[in-house]
Amino acid sequence: MSVAKVISRFDKNLYSIIGENLPVLKKIKAYVIESGGKRIRPVTHYLFCRFLNYEGKQWLDVGSVAELIHAASLLHDDVVDNAVIRRGKPTVGAKFGNKTAILAGDFLLACGIQRLNDLGNPKIMGLFSQVLKDLSVSELLQMEWEKNPKITPKIYDSVIYGKTASLFGACTESAGRLAGLSEKECSALSEFGVRLGKLFQKKDDCLDYFHSSKDSGKEFLKDFKNGLFTYPILVLREKSNSKEVKEINSLFSKEERSKQDESLVLSMLNDKKIESILVDEFKKEKQYFQNFLSKYPESSEKKLFQEQLDKLT
Repeated sequence: MSVAKVISRFDKNLYSIIGENLPVLKKIKAYVIESGGKRIRPVTHYLFCRFLNYEGKQWLDVGSVAELIHAASLLHDDVVDNAVIRRGKPTVGAKFGNKTAILAGDFLLACGIQRLNDLGNPKIMGLFSQVLKDLSVSELLQMEWEKNPKITPKIYDSVIYGKTASLFGACTESAGRLAGLSEKECSALSEFGVRLGKLFQKKDDCLDYFHSSKDSGKEFLKDFKNGLFTYPILVLREKSNSKEVKEINSLFSKEERSKQDESLVLSMLNDKKIESILVDEFKKEKQYFQNFLSKYPESSEKKLFQEQLDKLT
């Protein structure tokens, strides 16, 4: 099955899962599904089900619920961040109000949990329930630390674990649960997904500094303008002396950052060769993914997954 067909199956299933008790929910339902996205999480779940020769049909519901959790988290994130644009379109908060966005996100989560419950698989229910807890904890951590110069790589790692990696881990581990694998095998699948999710978030952080908005679809230097300590800046500080660290922290402590500040931070990143350092780090992580995948037979699905890894790294 092609990726386009898999995504189409997920989108159709999302329509059946999301209720529409009120006119506003019908609009938000259409908005969430039609706003698209690459459906990376459910597609990852589907591909691992194929790697493991799972022949059942529950992959469609499990993958759809993963996408619902992701969509709900974006609705909540946009409210927390006061965002008015998402993927080039007005956010739900901008269109319908922040209160509606929060309640709509809660509604999506409720629809997803109800569908999971219908599957009658306590292990998978527990897995995704933990993801919801991780998301909430990471949002609180992020609000506390994202503009705090005392943030450490360990704290950052905790934030991106709950924000992104936990759900990726659930997508891969749940494929193993459906296929009836052992606890040890499921744990290994979870680690793969978690590491993939962390890499995904770190790469997204890098787009802020090393790619134009035309190439990435993300506003150039948006995180810097907002004073957020993301992964490239944490690595920059690790590679800097104490005087340089103070200079970096002073840039982020300002109420607003000027064009001169933007030029300065880009110059510091360039001088320390941070982009090259991160490219090397991502390539090493890619080797782990390739080694893990090598135990599965060659297939069109495996080739597709490896192509996605190439793009990511």
